[in-house]
Amino acid sequence: MAEAPSPTPLYHRIYSVLRERVVNGYYPPGVPMPSEAELAESFAVSRITTRKAMEMLRSEALVIRSRGRGTFVKEKLNTSISRPVVSDVTGLLNYLNAIGRSTRLKVISLDRGEAPPRICAQMQVSPQVELVRAVRVRELDGAPYSLSTSYLLPEIGGAFRKQDLASTAMIDLVQKAGASVEQVEQVLTATLADETAALHLSVPVGAPLMRVNRLFFNAGMVPFYAAEILYRADLYEYRLTLKRDASKEFLLDQS
Repeated sequence: MAEAPSPTPLYHRIYSVLRERVVNGYYPPGVPMPSEAELAESFAVSRITTRKAMEMLRSEALVIRSRGRGTFVKEKLNTSISRPVVSDVTGLLNYLNAIGRSTRLKVISLDRGEAPPRICAQMQVSPQVELVRAVRVRELDGAPYSLSTSYLLPEIGGAFRKQDLASTAMIDLVQKAGASVEQVEQVLTATLADETAALHLSVPVGAPLMRVNRLFFNAGMVPFYAAEILYRADLYEYRLTLKRDASKEFLLDQS
C-alpha cells in the first residue's frame, strides 16, 4: 500500500482496518492473527508500521500478544445491540433486480473452497465443506460501486459460470438453479476499506464503506446463500420508508 498524502499516519490507517476486522469477527478467537511480517506483505508496508498498528490493538485490550504463539483476538468483543425489522421479502427481491438493471458487473473470481468460520456458522455447515465463492464488482456510470462476495451451497452454485455471473443478478441465478427464497436476514453496518476493498473500489485504505450482509433461506428454512457486500459511502444510499397499514402494523419499503 503506497503512502498517500493524508493527515492520518499510515500505521493508524492500518490499525483502523485491523480494528474493524477484530470487532466484526474477521479473525476468530483461538486462531492466531496474521503475523507482523504477513500483514506487512499484505499491506505493502514495513514491519515497523504493522507493529505500531498491532500495539494499538493491544493497548485497547482487543488482542492478546503471546511470545512464541502469536496474537489472538480476545473473546466476547461483540457488544452491539440490534433488533430485527420484519418485512416482505418481495420488496428486497425487487430492489435487487432494480440494482441489477442499473449497474454493470465485473467478475473477479469464481471458485470452490473452505469458507471463513463466520460464514460456515451462518450457513450451518462444517468448516471442511467446500462452498462456491463468487467475487464481483458492480460499476455505476463506469465507476466501481460495490464489491460483493457470495458463498453458495454446491448444489445451488456448482453449475454457475463466469459468463453467467457477468450478465445476471445473483438472485436470479439462484432462483433459476431451483432455490426458493423464503426468508432473508439482512444486517447493515459501517466499516473501513481494507487493502482488497481499496483496490477493487478505487478508494484509499481506511475509507468509509457500508457493509451489507445477507443470508438467504429456502422453503425448508435452510440457509443456502450468504452475501457480503461493501458499498462506497460516496455512491451508496439506503433508504427506508415505514408505513402503518390497516392492522396498525408497520410495513417496510426499501429503496
